[in-house]
Amino acid sequence: MSLYENTEHWPTVPLSLLEAIEKAYPKRDFGPTTTLRHLDYHYGQRSVVTFLRTVHEEQNKNILNTNLRQ
Repeated sequence: MSLYENTEHWPTVPLSLLEAIEKAYPKRDFGPTTTLRHLDYHYGQRSVVTFLRTVHEEQNKNILNTNLRQ
C-alpha cells in the first residue's frame, strides 16, 4: 500500500522524467542564513520528486508482480 492515496490510477511515470526532474531539482544543503521561504520552496519541489519516485516504484513493482502471476 502506498504512503499516498489513490496512486494506482496515475499515468505511467517514466524513469526518464524522474531523472530529468531529479537533475532540475537536486537535493541541496542550506546554511543558517537561508530564509524559511526559500527552504519551503525547495522542499516543496523535492516533495513532488519524492512523490513521483514513489509512484514510479509502485507502478514497476505492480508490473513485475502482475507478470509473475500470469
